[in-house]
Amino acid sequence: MKILEHLERKNIDFISSEDLAKNCGVNSAQLRKDLSFVGTLGTKGVGYSVKSLKFNLKNFLGRAQEWNLILGGISPLGIFLLQNKSLQKEGFYFLAAFDTKEENIGKVYNGVSVYNLDQLSYVLNAIKVDIGVITTETDPEIFLKAFVEQGVRAIFNLSNVPLFAENPEVKIENFSFSMALTKLSYFLKE
Repeated sequence: MKILEHLERKNIDFISSEDLAKNCGVNSAQLRKDLSFVGTLGTKGVGYSVKSLKFNLKNFLGRAQEWNLILGGISPLGIFLLQNKSLQKEGFYFLAAFDTKEENIGKVYNGVSVYNLDQLSYVLNAIKVDIGVITTETDPEIFLKAFVEQGVRAIFNLSNVPLFAENPEVKIENFSFSMALTKLSYFLKE
């Protein structure tokens, strides 16, 4: 998406699969194969309409709609996410935050109130939530358990502990900055 948005800003209307693949860091055959799952989007000899491809990819990836998020765990990373407006530009909106530490309850970041985790059920009865984001520095399992019990089926885990769902209907995406940096350090070492 970012590449297509960049191409739009440069006023590029059409791009070949070879040029698009080079921008994406993949080979053109793989790119064409992957895009075939989205639909027939390119024209032989002309390439892909940047605007049309972006529109179709957004729909295919569920990015054409807005998504409501809740945050679990007030940490420096959590506060950064609540205060950062770039997620809103992408269609992701934090509606509430939860914590277990008394000193964080009642604080407001960028219009988002911090509630006690015990209030999760009450708050979720008032708002529709699509994704839970866990950023706590301690006991992320508490937030996972609470979110899953309240029907949150998609969870982005940014804590320092990998989490796994027992329920196959719950999708957890674990992301670790240190693991990503470790991959890069391994690459540099070699």
